[in-house]
Order: sequence, then structure tokens, then C-alpha cells
Amino acid sequence: MKYLLLIALFFLIVSLWRKAISSRSGSAAPPSSRAAERMVKCAHCGVNQPVGESILANGRYYCSTDHRHEAESPGD
Repeated sequence: MKYLLLIALFFLIVSLWRKAISSRSGSAAPPSSRAAERMVKCAHCGVNQPVGESILANGRYYCSTDHRHEAESPGD
């Protein structure tokens, strides 16, 4: 019986110690959050992507330069 009490006491001390450590590190500065960015659809393939990662040409958004060139080239 005394071994069970010692084991329970050990786990109680470990859990309290972990809780104290996590509360100290949790009081640090919160992680910086990025602002939400508007999503646009590629005029060629329809893939959605952030406007900052897209290519704007002739009022249309494209996901890559290849799709922009394919869309601007005369059709087959």
C-alpha cells in the first residue's frame, strides 16, 4: 500500500511541475498571426490561391506564368 501512495505522490508532483513550467512559457508573447488574405481563382485552371501569390494580367488572376501564357496565346 505504501508503494502505491509513493507512486501516486510521484505522479502528482510531476504533473504539478509540468503545469508550472507550461504556465511560465505560456505567459510569453502570443504567436504573431497573419492577416487573412483575399482568395482569387485562376482564370485558366480555376485553382483558388491568395491574391499575393497570384499573377495579375489583363484584369485576370493566374496561378502561374505558364497558365498566363497559355490563356493569352491564340487557341488551337
